Amino acid sequence: MQSSLHLTRQPVAGRTPLLCIPGTYCSPEVFELIDERLFPEIQVLPISWMTSPGPWDIPTLGQRVQQLAEELGPCLLVGHSTGGAIALAAALSNPASFRGLLLSDTGANMHGHGDVSSILKIIEQGATGSAFFQQLMKRSFLHQPEPALLQRLLEYAENVPSEAALQALRSQAALDLSNALSRLMLPVIVMHGRHDQARPIAHAQLLSQRLPTAELFLLDSGHTPMVEVPSEYERLLRRLIMRSAS
Repeated sequence: MQSSLHLTRQPVAGRTPLLCIPGTYCSPEVFELIDERLFPEIQVLPISWMTSPGPWDIPTLGQRVQQLAEELGPCLLVGHSTGGAIALAAALSNPASFRGLLLSDTGANMHGHGDVSSILKIIEQGATGSAFFQQLMKRSFLHQPEPALLQRLLEYAENVPSEAALQALRSQAALDLSNALSRLMLPVIVMHGRHDQARPIAHAQLLSQRLPTAELFLLDSGHTPMVEVPSEYERLLRRLIMRSAS
């Protein structure tokens, strides 16, 4: 495989790839919680973009995801938080590479994002540390993960390059995909936690309004629904799979 993006699993033939892109400082392990026994037709392939070689700006990462999809064949694409912006950039670069798109707690831009400015300032000052990542995790969940998982998520966040986060968030803050979304005619599911402390529900509503085939679902979760409400997440993933097959 020619792609420089790190996958946490080796692709296998005969199943539709489900490329999963996490948010900034978010471990791809959040997607390992998806129960693949419920989805024999797909293979979950989390992408660790923060530990992949740079550059890490959103348009470049989107092109690299699209190139990965070309290598693997038509894929389903999942994006969470910053990963949602990467997923949108990938789909816009060549919609034919993807069968469907699931977006969670993300947006077409970062207008009104609750804490991106303060996060960028902390990274720029080199002030990231244990307390910073603990606060970041706390705000990312309404329902906190079990302690062992939380510890692994913290360890991942503490060990990825700050430059990856800096480039991604700077480019995301400058990016607005709103006017391009009407070009995406593939099946789209948009989900958003009602209690998300980072992104307002209006971001999800804008996506659902601008994406021609999007369906919007509000969940009883914070910023990370695949961890907090896995059954609901899996139900909507099944819906996307069914829509993409029709």
